[in-house]
Amino acid sequence: MSDQDWREGFLADAQGIDVTPAGRDPASWPGYTPRTAVTAYRLPRAVAAVWDFSVYGGSFGEDDATVLVAAADAAVQAGLPLVTLVRSGGTRLQEGMAALVGIPRARIALHRLAAAGLAHLSVADVPTTGGVWISVVASADLRVAVEGATVGFAGPRVVEAFTGTLPAKGSHTAESAYAAGLVDALLPGPEVPGWLDRVLTALTADPQPAPAAQPVEVPAASGREQVARSRARTVGGGALLGELLTDLVPLRGRDETVTAALGRLLGRPVVGVAVAAQVGGRPTPPGYRLAARAYRLASRLRLPVVSLVDTPGADPGTASEEDAIAQAMGEALDALLLCGSPTVALVHGEGGSGGALAAAAADVVVVTPESYFAAIGPEGAQAALRRPAEECADLMRITPADLLALGCADALGGPADLAGHLDRLAALPADERLARRAQRWGAPVPGDL
Repeated sequence: MSDQDWREGFLADAQGIDVTPAGRDPASWPGYTPRTAVTAYRLPRAVAAVWDFSVYGGSFGEDDATVLVAAADAAVQAGLPLVTLVRSGGTRLQEGMAALVGIPRARIALHRLAAAGLAHLSVADVPTTGGVWISVVASADLRVAVEGATVGFAGPRVVEAFTGTLPAKGSHTAESAYAAGLVDALLPGPEVPGWLDRVLTALTADPQPAPAAQPVEVPAASGREQVARSRARTVGGGALLGELLTDLVPLRGRDETVTAALGRLLGRPVVGVAVAAQVGGRPTPPGYRLAARAYRLASRLRLPVVSLVDTPGADPGTASEEDAIAQAMGEALDALLLCGSPTVALVHGEGGSGGALAAAAADVVVVTPESYFAAIGPEGAQAALRRPAEECADLMRITPADLLALGCADALGGPADLAGHLDRLAALPADERLARRAQRWGAPVPGDL
Protein backbone atom coordinates (compact mmCIF):
# COMPACT_ATOMS: atom_id res chain seq x y z
CA MET A 1 0.00 0.00 0.00
CA SER A 2 1.17 3.54 -0.77
CA ASP A 3 1.59 6.33 1.73
CA GLN A 4 -1.70 7.80 0.51
CA ASP A 5 -3.70 4.56 0.81
CA TRP A 6 -6.65 5.19 3.15
CA ARG A 7 -6.53 1.54 4.28
CA GLU A 8 -3.26 2.02 6.14
CA GLY A 9 -4.90 3.87 9.01
CA PHE A 10 -7.62 1.26 9.35
CA LEU A 11 -5.02 -1.51 9.44
CA ALA A 12 -2.58 0.30 11.73
CA ASP A 13 -3.11 -2.17 14.61
CA ALA A 14 -3.49 -5.22 12.37
CA GLN A 15 -1.61 -8.46 12.84
CA GLY A 16 -1.17 -10.80 9.91
CA ILE A 17 -2.84 -14.21 9.98
CA ASP A 18 -0.57 -16.91 8.60
CA VAL A 19 -2.11 -18.91 5.76
CA THR A 20 -0.01 -21.39 3.82
CA PRO A 21 -0.79 -21.19 0.09
CA ALA A 22 -0.69 -24.28 -2.10
CA GLY A 23 1.16 -22.32 -4.79
CA ARG A 24 -0.25 -24.44 -7.64
CA ASP A 25 -0.48 -23.60 -11.31
CA PRO A 26 -3.66 -25.63 -11.86
CA ALA A 27 -4.20 -24.66 -15.53
CA SER A 28 -0.48 -24.78 -16.49
CA TRP A 29 -0.76 -21.25 -17.82
CA PRO A 30 2.39 -20.23 -19.75
CA GLY A 31 4.66 -18.06 -17.65
CA TYR A 32 2.24 -17.89 -14.74
CA THR A 33 3.68 -17.61 -11.21
CA PRO A 34 1.12 -18.14 -8.42
CA ARG A 35 0.86 -15.26 -5.93
CA THR A 36 -1.86 -14.35 -3.47
CA ALA A 37 -3.63 -11.01 -3.83
CA VAL A 38 -5.55 -11.44 -0.54
CA THR A 39 -4.04 -11.14 2.94
CA ALA A 40 -5.83 -11.87 6.23
CA TYR A 41 -5.38 -9.70 9.33
CA ARG A 42 -6.58 -9.70 12.93
CA LEU A 43 -7.68 -6.29 14.24
CA PRO A 44 -8.87 -5.37 17.74
CA ARG A 45 -12.55 -5.36 16.71
CA ALA A 46 -12.63 -7.40 13.50
CA VAL A 47 -10.86 -9.78 11.17
CA ALA A 48 -10.00 -8.34 7.75
CA ALA A 49 -9.31 -9.77 4.30
CA VAL A 50 -7.52 -7.22 2.15
CA TRP A 51 -7.02 -7.29 -1.64
CA ASP A 52 -3.84 -6.03 -3.34
CA PHE A 53 -4.66 -4.84 -6.86
CA SER A 54 -0.96 -4.88 -7.82
CA VAL A 55 -1.06 -8.70 -7.73
CA TYR A 56 -2.68 -9.78 -11.00
CA GLY A 57 -5.27 -7.01 -10.74
CA GLY A 58 -6.43 -8.29 -7.36
CA SER A 59 -7.86 -11.34 -9.11
CA PHE A 60 -9.28 -14.11 -6.98
CA GLY A 61 -7.39 -17.36 -7.39
CA GLU A 62 -7.36 -20.70 -5.62
CA ASP A 63 -5.02 -19.53 -2.84
CA ASP A 64 -6.92 -16.25 -2.45
CA ALA A 65 -10.06 -18.24 -1.74
CA THR A 66 -8.07 -20.20 0.84
CA VAL A 67 -7.03 -16.94 2.53
CA LEU A 68 -10.61 -15.64 2.57
CA VAL A 69 -11.85 -18.93 4.05
CA ALA A 70 -9.15 -18.69 6.73
CA ALA A 71 -10.16 -15.11 7.52
CA ALA A 72 -13.84 -16.04 7.83
CA ASP A 73 -13.02 -19.00 10.06
CA ALA A 74 -10.72 -16.85 12.20
CA ALA A 75 -13.59 -14.38 12.64
CA VAL A 76 -15.89 -17.19 13.75
CA GLN A 77 -13.30 -18.52 16.18
CA ALA A 78 -12.72 -15.06 17.66
CA GLY A 79 -16.40 -14.06 17.62
CA LEU A 80 -15.61 -10.95 15.56
CA PRO A 81 -17.08 -9.35 12.42
CA LEU A 82 -15.33 -9.89 9.08
CA VAL A 83 -14.29 -6.87 7.01
CA THR A 84 -13.38 -7.36 3.35
CA LEU A 85 -11.48 -4.54 1.62
CA VAL A 86 -11.80 -5.36 -2.06
CA ARG A 87 -9.83 -4.15 -5.08
CA SER A 88 -10.31 -6.83 -7.68
CA GLY A 89 -10.99 -7.36 -11.35
CA GLY A 90 -12.63 -10.71 -10.60
CA THR A 91 -11.66 -14.36 -10.97
CA ARG A 92 -8.03 -15.16 -11.81
CA LEU A 93 -8.35 -16.38 -15.38
CA GLN A 94 -4.85 -17.90 -15.47
CA GLU A 95 -6.08 -20.57 -13.05
CA GLY A 96 -9.24 -21.42 -15.00
CA MET A 97 -11.91 -23.47 -13.24
CA ALA A 98 -9.77 -23.92 -10.13
CA ALA A 99 -10.14 -20.19 -9.54
CA LEU A 100 -13.84 -20.08 -10.46
CA VAL A 101 -14.58 -22.66 -7.76
CA GLY A 102 -13.43 -19.96 -5.35
CA ILE A 103 -16.89 -18.40 -5.69
CA PRO A 104 -18.79 -21.21 -3.90
CA ARG A 105 -15.85 -21.71 -1.52
CA ALA A 106 -16.19 -18.08 -0.45
CA ARG A 107 -19.96 -18.28 -0.12
CA ILE A 108 -19.80 -21.39 2.05
CA ALA A 109 -17.25 -19.76 4.36
CA LEU A 110 -19.45 -16.68 4.63
CA HIS A 111 -22.43 -18.92 5.41
CA ARG A 112 -20.48 -20.20 8.42
CA LEU A 113 -19.88 -16.61 9.49
CA ALA A 114 -23.58 -15.83 9.19
CA ALA A 115 -24.55 -19.00 11.07
CA ALA A 116 -22.37 -17.77 13.95
CA GLY A 117 -24.34 -14.51 14.05
CA LEU A 118 -21.37 -12.41 12.96
CA ALA A 119 -21.45 -9.49 10.57
CA HIS A 120 -19.68 -9.18 7.23
CA LEU A 121 -18.80 -5.62 6.17
CA SER A 122 -17.44 -5.10 2.69
CA VAL A 123 -15.79 -2.21 0.87
CA ALA A 124 -16.11 -2.08 -2.94
CA ASP A 125 -12.99 -0.16 -3.87
CA VAL A 126 -11.32 0.63 -7.20
CA PRO A 127 -12.33 -1.67 -8.91
CA THR A 128 -14.77 -4.36 -7.72
CA THR A 129 -16.09 -6.63 -10.45
CA GLY A 130 -16.75 -10.19 -11.54
CA GLY A 131 -16.41 -13.17 -9.26
CA VAL A 132 -15.42 -11.12 -6.21
CA TRP A 133 -18.51 -8.88 -6.53
CA ILE A 134 -20.57 -12.09 -6.82
CA SER A 135 -18.91 -14.11 -4.08
CA VAL A 136 -17.94 -11.52 -1.49
CA VAL A 137 -19.24 -7.97 -1.75
CA ALA A 138 -22.80 -8.30 -3.04
CA SER A 139 -23.69 -10.73 -0.25
CA ALA A 140 -22.22 -8.70 2.63
CA ASP A 141 -24.45 -7.56 5.47
CA LEU A 142 -23.39 -3.92 5.04
CA ARG A 143 -21.67 -2.53 1.97
CA VAL A 144 -19.88 0.71 1.12
CA ALA A 145 -18.50 1.74 -2.27
CA VAL A 146 -15.62 4.14 -2.85
CA GLU A 147 -16.48 7.11 -5.04
CA GLY A 148 -15.33 6.71 -8.61
CA ALA A 149 -14.85 2.94 -8.42
CA THR A 150 -15.89 0.59 -11.19
CA VAL A 151 -18.43 -1.68 -9.47
CA GLY A 152 -20.50 -4.40 -11.07
CA PHE A 153 -20.89 -7.95 -12.24
CA ALA A 154 -18.80 -7.28 -15.37
CA GLY A 155 -16.14 -4.69 -16.08
CA PRO A 156 -16.70 -2.33 -19.03
CA ARG A 157 -14.25 -4.17 -21.32
CA VAL A 158 -15.99 -7.48 -20.63
CA VAL A 159 -19.35 -5.88 -21.37
CA GLU A 160 -17.98 -4.63 -24.70
CA ALA A 161 -16.56 -8.05 -25.55
CA PHE A 162 -19.90 -9.76 -24.92
CA THR A 163 -22.29 -7.14 -26.32
CA GLY A 164 -20.20 -5.26 -28.86
CA THR A 165 -20.66 -1.92 -27.11
CA LEU A 166 -19.38 -0.29 -23.96
CA PRO A 167 -21.92 0.25 -21.16
CA ALA A 168 -23.57 3.64 -20.98
CA LYS A 169 -21.67 6.41 -19.23
CA GLY A 170 -22.27 6.21 -15.50
CA SER A 171 -23.19 2.53 -15.55
CA HIS A 172 -21.16 -0.08 -13.65
CA THR A 173 -19.93 2.50 -11.15
CA ALA A 174 -20.00 2.99 -7.41
CA GLU A 175 -22.46 5.82 -8.02
CA SER A 176 -24.88 3.67 -10.04
CA ALA A 177 -24.63 0.87 -7.47
CA TYR A 178 -25.57 3.34 -4.73
CA ALA A 179 -28.47 4.74 -6.75
CA ALA A 180 -29.79 1.20 -7.25
CA GLY A 181 -29.56 0.40 -3.54
CA LEU A 182 -26.81 -2.20 -4.06
CA VAL A 183 -24.51 -0.55 -1.50
CA ASP A 184 -25.44 1.23 1.71
CA ALA A 185 -22.99 4.12 1.49
CA LEU A 186 -20.98 5.98 -1.16
CA LEU A 187 -17.88 7.68 0.23
CA PRO A 188 -14.46 8.97 -0.75
CA GLY A 189 -11.79 6.53 0.34
CA PRO A 190 -10.50 8.53 3.34
CA GLU A 191 -14.02 8.53 4.87
CA VAL A 192 -14.45 4.76 4.66
CA PRO A 193 -12.57 3.99 7.91
CA GLY A 194 -14.99 6.28 9.76
CA TRP A 195 -17.96 4.37 8.30
CA LEU A 196 -16.40 1.05 9.28
CA ASP A 197 -15.76 2.38 12.78
CA ARG A 198 -19.41 3.45 13.12
CA VAL A 199 -20.63 0.02 12.06
CA LEU A 200 -18.32 -1.75 14.49
CA THR A 201 -19.44 0.61 17.26
CA ALA A 202 -23.10 0.04 16.43
CA LEU A 203 -22.53 -3.70 16.77
CA THR A 204 -21.00 -3.29 20.25
CA ALA A 205 -23.32 -3.66 23.24
CA ASP A 206 -23.07 -1.04 25.99
CA PRO A 207 -26.60 -1.09 27.45
CA GLN A 208 -27.88 1.67 29.67
CA PRO A 209 -30.74 1.07 32.12
CA ALA A 210 -34.10 1.29 30.44
CA PRO A 211 -36.34 3.97 31.96
CA ALA A 212 -39.31 2.77 33.96
CA ALA A 213 -42.53 2.79 31.97
CA GLN A 214 -44.68 5.78 32.79
CA PRO A 215 -48.45 5.37 33.16
CA VAL A 216 -50.30 6.54 30.06
CA GLU A 217 -54.00 7.19 30.00
CA VAL A 218 -55.96 5.51 27.21
CA PRO A 219 -57.62 8.37 25.36
CA ALA A 220 -61.36 8.36 24.89
CA ALA A 221 -62.07 9.08 21.24
CA SER A 222 -64.26 8.04 18.35
CA GLY A 223 -62.66 6.48 15.34
CA ARG A 224 -62.96 9.67 13.29
CA GLU A 225 -61.36 11.69 16.12
CA GLN A 226 -58.54 9.16 16.38
CA VAL A 227 -57.81 9.33 12.65
CA ALA A 228 -57.66 13.12 12.82
CA ARG A 229 -55.34 12.91 15.82
CA SER A 230 -53.09 10.41 14.04
CA ARG A 231 -52.77 12.62 10.99
CA ALA A 232 -51.91 15.75 12.97
CA ARG A 233 -48.32 14.73 13.72
CA THR A 234 -45.25 16.34 12.18
CA VAL A 235 -42.45 13.80 12.80
CA GLY A 236 -42.11 10.99 10.26
CA GLY A 237 -40.81 7.53 11.00
CA GLY A 238 -37.41 8.15 9.47
CA ALA A 239 -36.80 11.21 11.65
CA LEU A 240 -38.08 9.40 14.75
CA LEU A 241 -35.71 6.50 14.07
CA GLY A 242 -32.86 8.99 13.89
CA GLU A 243 -33.89 10.41 17.27
CA LEU A 244 -34.16 6.99 18.88
CA LEU A 245 -30.92 5.39 17.74
CA THR A 246 -27.32 6.44 18.17
CA ASP A 247 -24.35 5.34 16.01
CA LEU A 248 -26.79 5.15 13.12
CA VAL A 249 -25.69 3.23 10.00
CA PRO A 250 -28.40 3.47 7.31
CA LEU A 251 -29.27 0.54 5.07
CA ARG A 252 -29.84 1.61 1.50
CA GLY A 253 -32.91 0.80 -0.57
CA ARG A 254 -33.93 1.68 -4.10
CA ASP A 255 -36.22 4.46 -2.88
CA GLU A 256 -36.86 6.32 0.37
CA THR A 257 -40.36 5.18 1.30
CA VAL A 258 -38.95 3.02 4.11
CA THR A 259 -35.99 3.79 6.36
CA ALA A 260 -33.87 1.01 7.85
CA ALA A 261 -30.68 1.25 9.88
CA LEU A 262 -28.30 -0.46 12.24
CA GLY A 263 -27.80 1.49 15.47
CA ARG A 264 -27.96 1.42 19.23
CA LEU A 265 -31.03 1.99 21.41
CA LEU A 266 -29.69 3.12 24.80
CA GLY A 267 -26.53 1.17 24.02
CA ARG A 268 -28.35 -1.92 22.76
CA PRO A 269 -27.43 -2.87 19.17
CA VAL A 270 -30.65 -3.08 17.16
CA VAL A 271 -31.95 -2.99 13.62
CA GLY A 272 -34.52 -0.23 13.18
CA VAL A 273 -37.15 -0.01 10.45
CA ALA A 274 -39.59 2.86 9.82
CA VAL A 275 -42.65 2.11 7.68
CA ALA A 276 -43.17 4.67 6.25
CA ALA A 277 -40.24 7.06 6.39
CA GLN A 278 -42.29 10.22 5.79
CA VAL A 279 -45.54 11.46 7.30
CA GLY A 280 -48.39 10.10 5.20
CA GLY A 281 -45.99 8.01 3.11
CA ARG A 282 -47.05 4.86 1.32
CA PRO A 283 -44.31 2.22 1.02
CA THR A 284 -43.48 0.82 -2.41
CA PRO A 285 -42.13 -2.63 -3.34
CA PRO A 286 -38.50 -1.45 -2.94
CA GLY A 287 -39.45 -0.12 0.48
CA TYR A 288 -40.82 -3.47 1.60
CA ARG A 289 -37.81 -5.26 0.15
CA LEU A 290 -35.59 -3.03 2.27
CA ALA A 291 -37.69 -3.86 5.33
CA ALA A 292 -37.39 -7.59 4.58
CA ARG A 293 -33.62 -7.24 4.20
CA ALA A 294 -33.43 -5.45 7.56
CA TYR A 295 -35.48 -8.12 9.37
CA ARG A 296 -33.34 -10.90 7.88
CA LEU A 297 -30.18 -9.03 8.81
CA ALA A 298 -31.40 -8.71 12.40
CA SER A 299 -32.16 -12.40 12.54
CA ARG A 300 -28.78 -13.34 11.07
CA LEU A 301 -26.86 -11.08 13.46
CA ARG A 302 -29.13 -11.95 16.41
CA LEU A 303 -30.06 -8.32 16.92
CA PRO A 304 -33.47 -7.11 18.11
CA VAL A 305 -35.82 -5.32 15.73
CA VAL A 306 -37.49 -2.01 16.49
CA SER A 307 -40.11 -1.22 13.86
CA LEU A 308 -41.91 2.11 13.68
CA VAL A 309 -45.31 2.02 12.03
CA ASP A 310 -46.99 5.07 10.55
CA THR A 311 -48.56 4.67 7.13
CA PRO A 312 -52.08 4.89 5.71
CA GLY A 313 -51.19 1.80 3.68
CA ALA A 314 -49.02 0.48 0.90
CA ASP A 315 -48.73 2.29 -2.41
CA PRO A 316 -51.61 1.04 -4.62
CA GLY A 317 -50.51 2.56 -7.93
CA THR A 318 -49.86 0.86 -11.25
CA ALA A 319 -46.08 0.97 -10.98
CA SER A 320 -46.17 -0.74 -7.59
CA GLU A 321 -48.65 -3.32 -8.80
CA GLU A 322 -46.44 -4.20 -11.76
CA ASP A 323 -43.45 -4.38 -9.43
CA ALA A 324 -45.19 -7.07 -7.36
CA ILE A 325 -46.09 -5.07 -4.28
CA ALA A 326 -48.22 -7.89 -2.86
CA GLN A 327 -45.27 -10.29 -2.98
CA ALA A 328 -42.88 -7.70 -1.54
CA MET A 329 -45.26 -6.93 1.31
CA GLY A 330 -45.75 -10.64 2.02
CA GLU A 331 -42.03 -11.28 2.03
CA ALA A 332 -41.49 -8.45 4.51
CA LEU A 333 -44.24 -9.84 6.75
CA ASP A 334 -42.70 -13.33 6.56
CA ALA A 335 -39.23 -11.98 7.38
CA LEU A 336 -40.61 -10.23 10.47
CA LEU A 337 -42.65 -13.24 11.61
CA LEU A 338 -39.67 -15.57 11.13
CA CYS A 339 -37.03 -13.27 12.63
CA GLY A 340 -35.19 -15.19 15.34
CA SER A 341 -34.52 -12.06 17.41
CA PRO A 342 -36.84 -10.13 19.76
CA THR A 343 -39.12 -7.77 17.85
CA VAL A 344 -41.01 -4.70 19.08
CA ALA A 345 -43.31 -2.54 16.97
CA LEU A 346 -44.40 0.98 17.85
CA VAL A 347 -47.51 2.24 16.05
CA HIS A 348 -47.00 5.99 16.41
CA GLY A 349 -49.42 7.31 13.81
CA GLU A 350 -51.50 5.62 11.16
CA GLY A 351 -51.76 1.86 10.89
CA GLY A 352 -53.26 1.17 7.50
CA SER A 353 -54.05 -2.43 6.58
CA GLY A 354 -51.45 -4.99 5.48
CA GLY A 355 -49.09 -2.20 4.50
CA ALA A 356 -48.67 -1.41 8.19
CA LEU A 357 -48.96 -5.00 9.38
CA ALA A 358 -45.77 -5.88 7.48
CA ALA A 359 -43.96 -3.85 10.15
CA ALA A 360 -46.27 -4.53 13.10
CA ALA A 361 -46.47 -8.35 13.42
CA ALA A 362 -43.95 -8.33 16.27
CA ASP A 363 -43.51 -9.99 19.66
CA VAL A 364 -44.80 -6.82 21.33
CA VAL A 365 -46.97 -4.13 19.77
CA VAL A 366 -46.98 -0.75 21.49
CA VAL A 367 -49.51 1.90 20.44
CA THR A 368 -49.24 5.59 21.22
CA PRO A 369 -52.28 7.60 22.36
CA GLU A 370 -52.30 9.31 18.96
CA SER A 371 -52.32 6.14 16.84
CA TYR A 372 -54.91 3.98 15.16
CA PHE A 373 -54.84 0.63 13.34
CA ALA A 374 -57.44 -0.45 10.79
CA ALA A 375 -58.08 -3.26 8.33
CA ILE A 376 -58.15 -0.48 5.74
CA GLY A 377 -58.02 3.29 5.99
CA PRO A 378 -61.34 5.12 6.29
CA GLU A 379 -61.21 6.33 2.69
CA GLY A 380 -60.65 2.82 1.42
CA ALA A 381 -63.50 1.53 3.55
CA GLN A 382 -65.71 4.27 2.13
CA ALA A 383 -64.98 3.09 -1.41
CA ALA A 384 -65.55 -0.59 -0.54
CA LEU A 385 -68.57 -0.27 1.75
CA ARG A 386 -70.22 2.84 0.28
CA ARG A 387 -70.51 4.55 3.65
CA PRO A 388 -69.03 7.89 4.72
CA ALA A 389 -65.37 7.66 5.69
CA GLU A 390 -66.08 9.13 9.15
CA GLU A 391 -68.75 6.52 9.82
CA CYS A 392 -66.44 3.72 8.70
CA ALA A 393 -63.73 4.99 11.06
CA ASP A 394 -66.18 4.79 13.96
CA LEU A 395 -67.54 1.35 13.08
CA MET A 396 -64.18 -0.36 12.44
CA ARG A 397 -63.09 0.07 16.11
CA ILE A 398 -59.60 1.33 15.44
CA THR A 399 -58.68 3.35 18.54
CA PRO A 400 -55.94 2.41 21.04
CA ALA A 401 -58.61 1.36 23.55
CA ASP A 402 -60.15 -0.96 20.95
CA LEU A 403 -56.79 -2.40 19.93
CA LEU A 404 -55.87 -3.16 23.55
CA ALA A 405 -59.26 -4.74 24.27
CA LEU A 406 -58.98 -6.98 21.20
CA GLY A 407 -55.41 -8.03 22.01
CA CYS A 408 -54.11 -6.51 18.76
CA ALA A 409 -51.90 -4.25 20.87
CA ASP A 410 -50.01 -5.15 24.02
CA ALA A 411 -49.30 -1.81 25.63
CA LEU A 412 -49.99 1.89 25.44
CA GLY A 413 -46.79 3.91 25.46
CA GLY A 414 -44.19 5.67 23.39
CA PRO A 415 -40.62 5.55 22.11
CA ALA A 416 -39.14 5.72 25.63
CA ASP A 417 -40.73 2.36 26.48
CA LEU A 418 -39.11 0.34 23.70
CA ALA A 419 -35.84 -0.50 25.47
CA GLY A 420 -37.72 -1.91 28.45
CA HIS A 421 -39.85 -4.14 26.23
CA LEU A 422 -36.72 -5.40 24.47
CA ASP A 423 -35.07 -6.22 27.81
CA ARG A 424 -38.09 -8.23 28.91
CA LEU A 425 -38.17 -10.11 25.62
CA ALA A 426 -34.43 -10.80 25.75
CA ALA A 427 -34.87 -12.36 29.21
CA LEU A 428 -37.18 -15.03 27.77
CA PRO A 429 -35.76 -18.29 26.40
CA ALA A 430 -35.74 -17.99 22.60
CA ASP A 431 -37.95 -21.05 22.12
CA GLU A 432 -40.56 -19.64 24.48
CA ARG A 433 -40.49 -16.23 22.85
CA LEU A 434 -40.87 -17.65 19.35
CA ALA A 435 -43.66 -19.98 20.49
CA ARG A 436 -45.52 -17.01 21.97
CA ARG A 437 -45.13 -15.12 18.70
CA ALA A 438 -46.44 -18.07 16.68
CA GLN A 439 -49.42 -18.39 19.01
CA ARG A 440 -50.08 -14.67 19.03
CA TRP A 441 -50.13 -14.29 15.23
CA GLY A 442 -51.26 -17.81 14.35
CA ALA A 443 -54.54 -17.72 16.29
CA PRO A 444 -57.64 -15.47 16.33
CA VAL A 445 -57.34 -12.32 18.39
CA PRO A 446 -57.98 -13.22 22.04
CA GLY A 447 -60.08 -10.23 23.04
CA ASP A 448 -63.56 -8.94 22.32
CA LEU A 449 -65.35 -5.62 22.34
